[in-house]
Amino acid sequence: MLARFAHRRMSSLVRGAFVVCGLLGLGCAAIQLGATPVELARARDQSDRGATLFASACANCHGQRGEGVGSVPDVLGPRALPEYPRDSSGSNDPSAGDPQLLQLEAQARPAGAASRDCFRNAQDVFNFISTRMPKGRGGSLKPEEYWAVVNFLLAAQGATNPVGGIGPANATTIPIPRR
Repeated sequence: MLARFAHRRMSSLVRGAFVVCGLLGLGCAAIQLGATPVELARARDQSDRGATLFASACANCHGQRGEGVGSVPDVLGPRALPEYPRDSSGSNDPSAGDPQLLQLEAQARPAGAASRDCFRNAQDVFNFISTRMPKGRGGSLKPEEYWAVVNFLLAAQGATNPVGGIGPANATTIPIPRR
């Protein structure tokens, strides 16, 4: 009798573990990594040149959908292009993502420090990628090529690029869509 009870109890625990693992798997599957096929198509329509440049100069590190590869950040999708840099130290400190603290740190950051300035508009993204990307070869593309990539990135994030695209004349007026 006791053996039968123990067997039933163990079977219930095993079934419960499978259910929990299945739910966790579904939860993880629901987290979108990178841009969706629809977002990529929209971005290609708005900036075919940017899509081509992204594929050749950015996708090796950031992934074909901008999902990030390894420790490289995602540049397309729901978590992409955050206003403030993410804490990459893995800190559990709740204040680590505080926008006010991050802004103070950015203002006090010495020249050449590894972090980045805030991403609020297209100009901020251009300033960052045109001086630091591709990694180790920052500035290796022409300015118009960097602008094409910015057009692609923002279109994939949901921006509707203005007629003629995003460039130096209007970049500060184009906010980064937040999802």
